[in-house]
Amino acid sequence: MNNSQIYAAITEKIIANLETAGSWMKLWQVPSPVSMNGHYYLGINRLVLSSDPYKSRVYGTFQQIRSNGGQVRKGEKSTIVVFWKSSVEKDETTGETKKMFLLKFYHVFNSEQADFDDQGTRKIADLQNLVTEKVNSEHLEAEAIIEGYAGRPEIIFSDKDDRAFYAPVADLISVPDKKYFTTSSAFYRVLNHELIHNAATGIMPHRVC
Repeated sequence: MNNSQIYAAITEKIIANLETAGSWMKLWQVPSPVSMNGHYYLGINRLVLSSDPYKSRVYGTFQQIRSNGGQVRKGEKSTIVVFWKSSVEKDETTGETKKMFLLKFYHVFNSEQADFDDQGTRKIADLQNLVTEKVNSEHLEAEAIIEGYAGRPEIIFSDKDDRAFYAPVADLISVPDKKYFTTSSAFYRVLNHELIHNAATGIMPHRVC
């Protein structure tokens, strides 16, 4: 498979996801997918894998799954993930070196597409815990940013008002309580959005729809 074919396969996957997902918001509510060796998928790979219909965030190649006590079920379809491999080549005539990049790919399966023995099941559970810990640590960082915000306005977490807004005259932010948001990430996105209005000068009250 050459570069053009790889690009086409990834593009086809993204287009198919767009036609069925209904909203990009769904992608950002899904924790980062992780490989069987504990590597978090980033960039285009995160985009592609995060739109899969599986609850598990753990992926692996056929061989990785097999070496961890698993067996991909017959008929299951893999997903292509890509990475750039770099190498340094030397020009024999000039002696100059040049860094080259080669696009490579491999096929992965979600852990829900395979059956695992007890050891493999424990490995999957450990990796899922890593994903949860990563999400929690990201939220702690978001909370730390808010707590350390210089000149932070009063923040009201409302159980009665379904609006999110910054009122410049009163210098306060009102957002629905965190429990009303579909995800913690959505809560911090909205709160930081209103903090941006506070940071800007001469901004009118803003409502998030």
